[in-house]
Amino acid sequence: MSEGEVAVTDEATEETSILETPSIAEVNEENLESLASLQEALKKSRWNVFMFLGIALLMFAFALFPMPMDADFEYGAAQKDIGFVWGPSLGGEDFMDVPYEVTVGVDRLPATTENTTLEIYVLQIDDCTDTETISEAQSTAKLSNSHEYQYDFVKLPVEGKEYIFDFNLDMAQYCLNAKVVYDNGEVVDPSNTNLRVTGKLWPNQVIAGVPGLFFLGLSSFAFIGAQKVGKKVKSLLEDDKVTEEQIVLEDARKQKISQGPSGPPKPVAGPGGPPQPVSGPSGAPKSVTPSSGPANVASTPAESQRSGPPPASSPQDSPQENSVEIQESSVFEDAGNGYYYRKMADGSYEQTIYVKDQSGQYIPHES
Repeated sequence: MSEGEVAVTDEATEETSILETPSIAEVNEENLESLASLQEALKKSRWNVFMFLGIALLMFAFALFPMPMDADFEYGAAQKDIGFVWGPSLGGEDFMDVPYEVTVGVDRLPATTENTTLEIYVLQIDDCTDTETISEAQSTAKLSNSHEYQYDFVKLPVEGKEYIFDFNLDMAQYCLNAKVVYDNGEVVDPSNTNLRVTGKLWPNQVIAGVPGLFFLGLSSFAFIGAQKVGKKVKSLLEDDKVTEEQIVLEDARKQKISQGPSGPPKPVAGPGGPPQPVSGPSGAPKSVTPSSGPANVASTPAESQRSGPPPASSPQDSPQENSVEIQESSVFEDAGNGYYYRKMADGSYEQTIYVKDQSGQYIPHES
C-alpha cells in the first residue's frame, strides 16, 4: 500500500471516529437526563427509608406496650379475671405465646411464717367465680406441668420484698390467683397478711412485632438502595464538573478563533439604498505630456532630469493620499467582527465593506 493510500485511509478513519464520537452537548444532555432520573430515584428511596422505618417504630411501640392490671387482695387471696388473651399462639408452649409478668409485693405477714409458701396460679378458666373449678384446676397445676394451668411458687416469702413471676399464655380466657399458704394448703391468717399483686400482659407482641421486623427489613433494603443511587449521583456530579471545565476551555478556544475575520460579516443595520452622488472630479485627470523626452526607453537615464513638483492631476497618487482624502470627506463606523462601513459627509453609507490593514489604513474587504 502506497503512502498516499495510507494517508487517505487514516483520514477516512479519523472522519469516521469524529462522526461516531458524541458531541459535548449530546453528552451533557444524556448526563442531565440520567442525573435527573437518578436524583428522583434517590428522593424516592430516602422517602421509603423514612416511611418504612416510621411504620416499624410504630409497630414496635404497639408490640412493646404492656396492658397493666391489678388484683385485689381479699380473704387471704388476690384474684383477678385477666379476661380473653388474644394472639396467634396455638395450643401448647411455642414462641408465639403471649408474655405475662406478675409482680407480688409482700406488704405484711403474720409473726410466725414457718413452713409458708407464696403460690401463684394462672388458670385457663372461663368463669373465675366458680370456686370448685378453680380448686380442681389448682390441684392439676400442682401435680402436672400443664400449659393450660400454670403454677409457680416461692418458699418462705419475706415481708417487704417483691417477687416477679413470668408466664406464657395461649389465646384463651384466664384467671389469676395469688395467696400465702402453709404446707398443708391452709391459707395464712388473712387478717395479718397483705399482698400487692400487679401484672403486665403483652398480647400484641407477636401480632405487631412480626410486621415491625418486616418493615424494618424493608427500611434496611431501601437504605442500601439509596446508598447505591447516591454513589451514582455523586459520580455523575463529578463527571459534570469535568464536562463544565471542558466546555469552558472549548468556549475560550472558539473566542480566540473568532477574533479575526473568518467570513462575511453578519447583516447589520445600514443604509437602505445606494449612496447618493458626491461632489468630486467629473472625469479622469488629464495626462501631462512632457515637452521633450527620450526617444528610446532603453536610453532613458536612471535619474529623471525633470525639475519641479509633479502635476497636481497626476493619476499616480499614492494610496496614503487617497486614504487621507477619504477620511477627510467621510467617517468609518465599526460594524463588528473587524468590519467597517464608510459614512459619507451627507449621512449616507457606501456599500463597500472596509477592513484595517497592518498599518491602520482602511482598505476594501475582498470576500
